[in-house]
Amino acid sequence: MFWIVTATLLLFSSYTLCTNPGLKARVTQKALDYGRQVGVQILQQKLREIQIPDVSGKTRVPVIGSVRYKITEMRIGDFRLPQSAIGFYAGTGMKLSIDNAYIRMRGRWRVKYLFISDSGSFDLTVSRLSISEAIGMTRDNTGRPAVHSASCTANVGNLNIRFHGGASWLYNLFSSSLEKPIHSSLNQQICPKVSGAINGLEQSLKTMKISSRVDKYAEIEYSLVNPIAITNTFMDLDFKGEFYSVAQHKEPPFKPLPISLSKQADRMMYLGISDFFANSAGFAYYGAGALQVNITDDMIPPKYPIRLNTSSFSGFAPRIAKLYPNMLMLMHLHASREPVLKATPGNLTIQAFGALDTFAILPNSSLAPLFVLDISASVSAEVAIAQMKLTGSLNLNSLRLSLAHSDVGPFKVASLQGLLNFVLKLVVLPKVNERLAQGFPLPSVDHLIFINPLLKVDQDFLVIATDLHYGS
Repeated sequence: MFWIVTATLLLFSSYTLCTNPGLKARVTQKALDYGRQVGVQILQQKLREIQIPDVSGKTRVPVIGSVRYKITEMRIGDFRLPQSAIGFYAGTGMKLSIDNAYIRMRGRWRVKYLFISDSGSFDLTVSRLSISEAIGMTRDNTGRPAVHSASCTANVGNLNIRFHGGASWLYNLFSSSLEKPIHSSLNQQICPKVSGAINGLEQSLKTMKISSRVDKYAEIEYSLVNPIAITNTFMDLDFKGEFYSVAQHKEPPFKPLPISLSKQADRMMYLGISDFFANSAGFAYYGAGALQVNITDDMIPPKYPIRLNTSSFSGFAPRIAKLYPNMLMLMHLHASREPVLKATPGNLTIQAFGALDTFAILPNSSLAPLFVLDISASVSAEVAIAQMKLTGSLNLNSLRLSLAHSDVGPFKVASLQGLLNFVLKLVVLPKVNERLAQGFPLPSVDHLIFINPLLKVDQDFLVIATDLHYGS
């Protein structure tokens, strides 16, 4: 019974611990192949730093007898990794394999036998060197991806020493006696150098931003919400992808839906952006009081015949001009609840809900309330990628008005529809689009940028398919 209860609790916890992300990134084999090109260059530089300690000892040579030797000043001149491959290692991370690596070294030699001392230089070559490295991928305690060396093996194949100078023809006869200590030293140092290169990658990942300030109202959190999922063909990273008000980290009353990415693999990375990402932005900005704007007559183009004054509005509410003759007006447009974005195949639409409070500006600059309109609008959205930011623009599809309250008697709401359409398109949407054009930062690692990204809208989320470029 104990084991049944334990198994049930573990099964239940495995489901409850999984959180739907606001953003899901899928890394493909194509990204690994590109990363291998960059990584092998870095690895070659690391392996060139291997230092071989001086080797000394005594050996017996036929005819000559006992010979003391010392090998010093060994330096790597060339280190080539001509054949390498990297792939996903299901459940762990990645596996890097290198075959037929080649090392060329030079150094100094000195020997002593009987009463004779001799010295010169030597060349050493290593061929058929192979390296196998398993790289573990995890989520660290800050919510960032982390890498570590899970296992490493190195096998030095052929090793050959040729002496130059002095009686080198003679000393080449016992060169095999020196191969073993050098062979052992190389084997001991290669894996630590490989691990050192991986640690360098770990330092880059530590610079990944898991929160980003957008403006004075909002910030975005990008921490990983689930363990990294790794198969033999791809790797998935689930990011929180949620906006918060700077003043208060308050969770919205809705949750992200699952993001199901296709198994396409012709791009290096696929980034699924849930409509939760945008809706959490609406919740954060609404909670911060940022979704409001004042509209005054000086915002209306001079050539437009209807002005924002009581004379122009007398046609909609006859008592306005009588109560407040020849006075300018102010409209205060504000959201009455957070806007809601909905993603459907090929479409991004936003439902916005607000109220329009109108006032007459009295001679003493105080405001006299006129009427309040309830507004619901449908807006279509277009998105793009620019400089590692998600940018957008909005277009008005439809607008519905209803009279919530009037301080100036009967009001012809339907007649005001055209004017308000004009005001929204000419004044409000340009201000919103100006802010959207500045963009919202996407999760990124230093020096890594998107190349030729393609955007597609699916049900409940947007997909960015992109290649990557790493540069300083």
